[in-house]
Amino acid sequence: MFIKVCPAGHALSGSRADPRASAGTSRRSPGAALAAILSFGACSSSPVPSDSPGAPPPVPAPDTPAAECPEFTLAASPGALAPPEIVEASGLAASRQNPGVLWTHNDSDAGGPLVYAFAVDGARYLGRWRLDGAAVHDWEDMALGPGKDGRDALYVGDIGDNQRKRREVVVYRVAEPAVDLAAAPAERRLSGVERLVFTYPGGQAHDAEALLVDPVRGDMCIVTKGRGGSAVFCAAAPLTSGELSAAGELGVLGLVTGGAVSRDGTLVALRTYLAARVWRRDPSRPLAEAFRGPDCDLALALERQGEAIAFAPDGRAYYTVSEGLAPTLHAYGPR
Repeated sequence: MFIKVCPAGHALSGSRADPRASAGTSRRSPGAALAAILSFGACSSSPVPSDSPGAPPPVPAPDTPAAECPEFTLAASPGALAPPEIVEASGLAASRQNPGVLWTHNDSDAGGPLVYAFAVDGARYLGRWRLDGAAVHDWEDMALGPGKDGRDALYVGDIGDNQRKRREVVVYRVAEPAVDLAAAPAERRLSGVERLVFTYPGGQAHDAEALLVDPVRGDMCIVTKGRGGSAVFCAAAPLTSGELSAAGELGVLGLVTGGAVSRDGTLVALRTYLAARVWRRDPSRPLAEAFRGPDCDLALALERQGEAIAFAPDGRAYYTVSEGLAPTLHAYGPR
């Protein structure tokens, strides 16, 4: 099945376009990208979470060769994330050192600070890992990035703040463990967890659900979740606790619920409940500079409350998942 992504300038959450149509790809100019970065919405009148925005005003898009945009389409689903503990999947990361393994987590978890591993093949459950010394306030996204030993580390963003009252947010970093795809699922422990504490400029509080970590440079950015627009706040590598730097305002026409960076750092994606967009980037430049360039539509399945996105290790595919009991793992490949 193919999912249609609304071209810029079309009505979004209330339109009646056929969701079975193939996903189109368009590109915006740099000026339009900063004025209205995401035409986030969907070509469907399917129910969405209560905090989803209404249809934004039309945004014109110039005709630009679609070949300049990476083109993806919805592929067959590997399956559902079946363990009953997965009810609020809010983050997703595709392992590079454990080929065929995906990581996820709940945004609040009665079991505590846990990350869960699944096999891409069949969405088979592989076990869960407990982060020693960590706590769960509102875990909203995760990423893979450079660790202290040069190998990949898991980054988990405790960055949600629905009431906008938190004085600080936390990102946990821990060396990614080895995962045996043939072993029986079990709970294991992860020691050596780092707690990186961040504040926003001026002591402000922001709700955020998108954590971006650059696999190349090690920079980190948090994209806030706002109805009328979102802001980007970043920290340069090597990461230490402290105040984030304001890196720009995005005219986001929706609520950003997740983000991802490809392994080579050349693609940066953001999603909302109903749509997604991607930017090409020079990986030698700071991560936040990606948003200064043009952006493109990214295919996205209609999900009940989609909050997670992750690129495959080769950057030629990606995955999304929604909150809810036993959510479907959606896969996307080259068009």
